[in-house]
Amino acid sequence: MKIQDMMDHLCGVLGVAEIVEEEVADEDVAKIEALIAQRAEAKKAKDFAKADAIRDELAAMGITIKDTRQGVQWFRG
Repeated sequence: MKIQDMMDHLCGVLGVAEIVEEEVADEDVAKIEALIAQRAEAKKAKDFAKADAIRDELAAMGITIKDTRQGVQWFRG
């Protein structure tokens, strides 16, 4: 059994929704990454209102962001 097949099976058993990757146009990726960089700068400057506003702007675009130790991860949905 392949790892992906096993993960799909486990997600189904556990009732975890599968995240389906959607293609994102290059210009969209550039805009998203620019906003994420602006948000990082706002957080570094302790301008949390601006950081929250950027997160809201990304959410309005259908982008969910997750702060991790490895950096910001983002996905549609």
